[in-house]
Amino acid sequence: MSTAGRKFLTSINWPVVNSVLSKHTEITKSLGAFRKGYEEAERQLTQLQEADRPVDFEHYRRILKNTDIVDKLEKISKSQNITKVDLADQLKTISAFEAKAIASAEQYVKETQANLADLNETVKNIEQARPVTQLTVDDVANASPEIVKRTEEMVKKGQFTVDGYDEKFPNLSLL
Repeated sequence: MSTAGRKFLTSINWPVVNSVLSKHTEITKSLGAFRKGYEEAERQLTQLQEADRPVDFEHYRRILKNTDIVDKLEKISKSQNITKVDLADQLKTISAFEAKAIASAEQYVKETQANLADLNETVKNIEQARPVTQLTVDDVANASPEIVKRTEEMVKKGQFTVDGYDEKFPNLSLL
């Protein structure tokens, strides 16, 4: 990973990301797996970078009396070959995961923006609405014509009570 990529990943505030995406469990699981994989790869890279230091055998020959041990260790050290691993498959997997994460994040951004637009419209409607104390019967009838129709049907049937009203608002006159 590039230096810029490392800086970016270390600058991410993971608890905030997890709390923001708490409703999107698939995204948080994927990000957690990616983070763990990245940290493991970073740990292994650090170990390999630290292990790649050459040993100064001449220094030990000067210090130690038994130079045969230093010669044997130098021979063993030179006989070990470091194998290089082809990381192309892993990089492709990471790129595919990154593309999927980006697409998922973009979808989440679109959904959030749509929700924000709806909420902003609702807020505007609330701000522009008249207070309930200033509403007239005609305003309510114009806004909900089905109320007028239901009321006319109830009057025709001689029904002057609303179903469920007494259960919701009990009659306190008996007290």
